[in-house]
Amino acid sequence: MSRYFDMDKYAYSEKINVHGIDVPFVSGIITPKIERPMRKGHYEAGEVGFMRDILRPGDRLLELGAGVGVVSSAAASIDGVDAVLSIEADPTLLPMIRETWRLNGIENAELRNGVAMAESDAKDAQEVNFYVRQDFWASSMEPDSRAYERVEKVPAAGVETLLKEFRPTVLSCDIEGAELGLLDGADLSGIRHIIMEIHPKVYGPEGVRRIVDMLGAKGFLPSPEATTSGSVKRFDRVEVDGRMTEEQGIPQRVYKSWPVETPRILIVTCMKNEGPFILEWLAWHRAVGVTDFLIFTNDCTDGSDKMLDRLDDMGLVRHMPNPALASGSANFQPQALRYLHYTRQMREADYIISMDVDEFINIHVGEGKLTDLFEATGEFDVLSMSEMNHGSNDRLAYERDWVTALYPGHESPSPGWRKARRGVKSITRLSPRVQAIRNHRPDISPDLGEVKWLDGSGRARNEFMAEAEDNGWDSRDSYDLVTLDHFPLRSLECYLVKMHRGDVVVANKSVSNRYWRTRNKAEHHTSDLTRFRPQAQAEYDRLLQDDILAKCHDDSCAAHEARIKSLEGVPAFEQRKMWIFSEAWKGEIPEPYRSRVAEQ
Repeated sequence: MSRYFDMDKYAYSEKINVHGIDVPFVSGIITPKIERPMRKGHYEAGEVGFMRDILRPGDRLLELGAGVGVVSSAAASIDGVDAVLSIEADPTLLPMIRETWRLNGIENAELRNGVAMAESDAKDAQEVNFYVRQDFWASSMEPDSRAYERVEKVPAAGVETLLKEFRPTVLSCDIEGAELGLLDGADLSGIRHIIMEIHPKVYGPEGVRRIVDMLGAKGFLPSPEATTSGSVKRFDRVEVDGRMTEEQGIPQRVYKSWPVETPRILIVTCMKNEGPFILEWLAWHRAVGVTDFLIFTNDCTDGSDKMLDRLDDMGLVRHMPNPALASGSANFQPQALRYLHYTRQMREADYIISMDVDEFINIHVGEGKLTDLFEATGEFDVLSMSEMNHGSNDRLAYERDWVTALYPGHESPSPGWRKARRGVKSITRLSPRVQAIRNHRPDISPDLGEVKWLDGSGRARNEFMAEAEDNGWDSRDSYDLVTLDHFPLRSLECYLVKMHRGDVVVANKSVSNRYWRTRNKAEHHTSDLTRFRPQAQAEYDRLLQDDILAKCHDDSCAAHEARIKSLEGVPAFEQRKMWIFSEAWKGEIPEPYRSRVAEQ
């Protein structure tokens, strides 16, 4: 029998082989609840698998919570591993660990009795009550979750001291819930991988969220090569900022913790022939607080591309051809959003908004800026803004004036339940939970802690977590803090140009009669954009101080007017106008068009 063992307490006559590691079957330690998974090969399977995947010659493993020594034995057995330091709080397990090491010929491992704690807590405590239970894996520092057999006084082991002393390259942490807050103040710069078992039953999904975000801010992301489901998580250091992997939909990068100081806020959008409306939209959102704009265009004939090139030269936007052009794809917007993930703008953003040039973020709190909105809502992953459609306001002709001034009338802000469903656009805070950016809403992982998804009134709304393809929701009472004012029609003449241009999302798709009917609402005027107009006007005036940009704007307005003229008399467009007058314009034919109708 081993020299490490008390013959009576730790006697055994059988060994269990787990993942190639021999473990002494001491019945007083390995109770039936743990014996079964051991014999089936499930015990510590995730941790051992991760160790064998990531450890390489020269590595040093710091293990917090050693169990019966299976993980440390597997790690120390890997060729070239320099050293293993195991910290185990339960003094009952120390002889078991040493005997497991002896059976497997482990000589490059050191074992210490201690409770791993944040450095400040360890200095104050020095010794900690540790509650020993019959099932060793249930023993912990908290007394209330279940009955315990006895209390042991265990030395406090400050994690920062351990990191400085041992200089690990890999960290393993399985300490039954005490991992929450453990690494918040620790310098993890020398570590390449962290294997951590999380315990949401102890601290809930919010605690998981805190851990994931803390590690994300320190440069560790959930491994794209390992599933995020299950309690054992693998976190890998971001070694190449912005690197894409086949397993991961967005670039690997460090994420900032909430609240984000001086945030980088990116709007990504697709445009085609929107020249007359670009500067108002850009000025508005620069004034609101958007810092970066990534704009993809395709097949522009009105000078929009030239205007955006000039804005790119001025450093105000990043203008790129839509990547769908190179692939021959007709899915312009989906292709652009997939390509977004590979861009520098995505790597450097803290928040991302996918929206269109006919949409305006209208913030009702503070000074009307995005930072005011963030302060009002508090921390979130996604804030989805419900749209408020503005109709044509009975305007026939295109005018060289601001869209937000010409079309104040909009649909009801308090719809009945039958008409309450409206589309959204979302402000997404980039974090390890974000899997992809899409036009209306992102894809978010629920496996990495609580997801905070809010509406425009700051209310928790997690409906989109249940249905990945849903792009709208019940908009009632969702406009208190922010509204997405949408101007899909503008005037009748602008609408016909939009019909000619086609859909910016998918090629060869045109707006329909139904598009006009469902969006031409103008009975209400409560979503007021006049409050923020002075700030936007000041930015607009600054933009037009550039003579080249001013000329590009005038040329685009002229091109829009020329297109309107060219559509006169074209049967498809004349028929659409007649339908609008007879079916959707209160049955009245405006004076300028009466003679033309009579001729037909």
